[in-house]
Amino acid sequence: MNKFPSLVVFLLTLILISCSPAPKEESTPTPDITPSTLTPTEVPFESMAMILLEEGEALNIHLEPNEESAIIESLVANAVQVLHTGEGEINDEVLWAEIKASTTGPGWVQARYLTEYIPPQDFCLDTRISFLLDDFKIALENEDSQLFASLVSPTHGLDLRYYRYGTLANYTSQEATWAFKSEYAINWGNEPGSGFAKVGTFNEIPLPILKEVFSANYELYCNDAGIAATFALEPWPFEYKNINFYQVFKPGTEQYGGIDWQSWLVGVEYIDAEPYLFALIHFEWAP
Repeated sequence: MNKFPSLVVFLLTLILISCSPAPKEESTPTPDITPSTLTPTEVPFESMAMILLEEGEALNIHLEPNEESAIIESLVANAVQVLHTGEGEINDEVLWAEIKASTTGPGWVQARYLTEYIPPQDFCLDTRISFLLDDFKIALENEDSQLFASLVSPTHGLDLRYYRYGTLANYTSQEATWAFKSEYAINWGNEPGSGFAKVGTFNEIPLPILKEVFSANYELYCNDAGIAATFALEPWPFEYKNINFYQVFKPGTEQYGGIDWQSWLVGVEYIDAEPYLFALIHFEWAP
């Protein structure tokens, strides 16, 4: 077993994508779903929380860091305060983290399902989030790929949904560096009114609305989906339950009686206690 100086240092080398947009042009790098060079490291002892599991699912805790090892316990999908022992190991290019099981000795889980646990009340008091959003605004306005990439979660990337139940596109930090120039067209989902597929590049579809909202005199609501909750049974997905978020809300205009509003839910993940962009989900009501 190899020791690690920091889980994040190790995870910075991982490329975890779920539905990654790949640029078409030959001069643009193609997203690589194979993890890059993996260097084992020591994982700090810290309180973690479960993410990326659907309601009703559970994560098995194995005796050893592999799927074939005996299962000694399981964690419910929204478990919090999962305690790291400080150990990590790679098996078949999958990072495993050792945790303290409740009724037995330590066991192993896949690290991709863990994130640093930040109580909601602490998150809402974190003044650094406003700086994160300001930097995101600057990156959007200037189409600054390097700044954008620096804001994206280095462990899980950035999940982006133009429609709540549409296509999920995940941008790793590496992929964020070419998102503004990519010519790869994504089917973001069907328009609520017409039912037609919304197809286009990052620059053509989400970017204009991101710029519109973040350049406006928007309102912020911590862990509150607000009006978006009237348009989706679960505006903030269950698998993100332990990821805190802000609603960035651009009010509608007087011309249309306020119904032409735009909203982005912005999920934030902490890596070594530093906040990063984790997810973006768009909501709107157009006259």
